[in-house]
Amino acid sequence: MVTTEEISAVLARLQDGYRRRDAAVLAAMYAENCVVESPVAGVHVGREATERAFRTIFSAFPDLRMHSDEFLVLGNRAVWTTTAEGTDTGGLMGLPPTGKPFRTSVIFMFTFGDGYEIVRERRIYDFSRLLLLLSGEAEPPTEGPRLYRELLDRAQHEHELKTAAEIQRALLPQSRHTGTGFEVAATSVPCRAIGGDFFDYFSLSDGAFAFVLGDVAGKGPPAALLAAVLQGIFTANTHRGLEPATAISSANDALVRRAIQARFATAVYAVLAADGRLAYCNAGHNPPILLGQCGVRRLETGGPIVGAFEHATYEEETLQLDPGDVFVAFSDGMTEARNEEGEEFGDERLVACVTDNCGRVPAALLDCLLDAVHEFSTGAPQTDDLTVLVLRYSGAD
Repeated sequence: MVTTEEISAVLARLQDGYRRRDAAVLAAMYAENCVVESPVAGVHVGREATERAFRTIFSAFPDLRMHSDEFLVLGNRAVWTTTAEGTDTGGLMGLPPTGKPFRTSVIFMFTFGDGYEIVRERRIYDFSRLLLLLSGEAEPPTEGPRLYRELLDRAQHEHELKTAAEIQRALLPQSRHTGTGFEVAATSVPCRAIGGDFFDYFSLSDGAFAFVLGDVAGKGPPAALLAAVLQGIFTANTHRGLEPATAISSANDALVRRAIQARFATAVYAVLAADGRLAYCNAGHNPPILLGQCGVRRLETGGPIVGAFEHATYEEETLQLDPGDVFVAFSDGMTEARNEEGEEFGDERLVACVTDNCGRVPAALLDCLLDAVHEFSTGAPQTDDLTVLVLRYSGAD
């Protein structure tokens, strides 16, 4: 099984290969039957074809430099955001060299095999903008250069947002999951192209099931990037076997060390054991709903928001679930959704919807909650991300 640490090591070697512009070393990191896609060269299949593609790139841009912005690793997948910089002294795609410098953003999406070789890679960048840079045209030769530039920038921005949305969706797990003694359904609906909410879940080696739902302060790309970082942190902490309070504390320490001003998150992290014991920690998040034989409980045990306070302390609570119990975690976009009169949907309506539909399977209950919010807020704009996770415990075998 591939691990985050070993994939990170491969990515570090990949970065070093680009630094040395060594096509053979880079190609050796790819599987024999790998598939590599790029906007310019199309699709390359196999290690030899991949090495030829690297040689073509380094021939066109002998001074190519890749400045690493961020590595994001999740499972056997990774995203590498970089800035490519160089000079066209060798000629691109058989064209005469222009001698022009360029600087452009590139996103690499990798899938790794069991042997830590890259089996699939997709490169994403704006080829039209690259050609414009190599042509040396500060503005395109038209009667309306300013308007053309604005349209080009807008198109590039929309393309980048679309790409970011694809990456964000790829980082989330499947919306439906069934395990021994439980069933879960979850979804996240961003209010913009990309959002700051996230959720994830993990099957552990001892038969337990861990899950997290979080909400990063703010909206748009900054919140989405921090959400992806947090998701990666929780993934690493889960596979280290950390208890909920310790996992939350570790995530808090990681954000505090980065000193990202005015950026914090709320989160709920929980572990469901095979015998129905549910341990959870709530870091400043909307208290999840637990509906069971004893009625409705709100799960509040935990501590402060993640990333705001150094040396913050967190507590956890362990509950025994009974067959038929339903757990619902959600972001504040659900309860704070407003109608045309400015009234909030609120906790009471959410709890009532859960209570009225608790006999449904998790996927159906999730749809009921989203439908209730959408119906309530018809005619009013969605101003925050909507994220819900529903888990039903059916009992240990």
